[in-house]
Amino acid sequence: MFTHWGIAASQIVPLTEGLINQTWLVRGAQADYILQQINTAVFKKPLVLQAQLAALSTALQLPSLVPLQFISKRNGKLLLVTEEGTFRLLKAISPSTTLPRATVQNAQLAAEALLEFHQALSAIAPGPWKAPIADFLNVQLRLNTFEKAKTAANPQRKMAAIKQIAAIEMQWNDLVAWQKLADQEQKVLIHADPKLGNFLFHPNGKQVRSIIDWDTIQLGTPYYDYGDMIRSFCSRGEDADEQAHLFQEEIFEVLVGVFAVDAAKLYTAAMGVILVQATRFLTDYLQDDIYYKVKDEEHNLRRAANQLRLASELKNYWLTTRRPTH
Repeated sequence: MFTHWGIAASQIVPLTEGLINQTWLVRGAQADYILQQINTAVFKKPLVLQAQLAALSTALQLPSLVPLQFISKRNGKLLLVTEEGTFRLLKAISPSTTLPRATVQNAQLAAEALLEFHQALSAIAPGPWKAPIADFLNVQLRLNTFEKAKTAANPQRKMAAIKQIAAIEMQWNDLVAWQKLADQEQKVLIHADPKLGNFLFHPNGKQVRSIIDWDTIQLGTPYYDYGDMIRSFCSRGEDADEQAHLFQEEIFEVLVGVFAVDAAKLYTAAMGVILVQATRFLTDYLQDDIYYKVKDEEHNLRRAANQLRLASELKNYWLTTRRPTH
């Protein structure tokens, strides 16, 4: 395979953080690379997607961040299409690491990096940009899909998810409020997946080296990215003890301070993005796990419950602690 790019691989190591694409670290004699198999069931036009991202990587002006660098094959093409799948190769960003959990310090660094990324994206003409996943940010579509999944679900799975279904329905007003905000705000190019695992830090943890996984870049409100960072950075993780406190208030306050936007809108966005993610996990569970990679049959159900608990703790903090004192 790697002869198509003119490199010799000495070691190939699977990377397991991604939920959609398959990814490997490839060690070569001269440099290290990242090999990705694009999930074409999700990204239905990989050639269009990759052409956009390759052009973006050369156009983005990032003062302190390292842009992604895609490696063309010997014939100049960006993708390798085989019977096994559709693949691309990137230059690895070294030294760098992802973090399993955020601290106040690296949450601030990541928020500042996201603002730099947004600033760079604002210089790109958004007109010809093609959305990589149709309706990815369409809240109403997510809710409609959830309702259809409930109706068509396997009875055993629907019964197992009854508590999570009820919890989402109780929070419906928060989802509608987020939909209204997202529809009203100006649309610009955003990352659309700024979760903790998509920030590469220097191994010392004191510098963000890059923001990766550009596949979701599209037109949307920056509040989506802000809300998704709160969802990811303020949580103690998917595998956190169910009896322990999940929401990290001190990181929330740091992100609020760095983003410096309307706090009420930020709360609406954070609640909405968290609840939409809960809905997506639960929808996938009700549809027999057709979208996300799972470890077992209840993985998506646990993910949904985790997001619902995060939303509940954020709401409690906002209503009982933060709102009266700010």
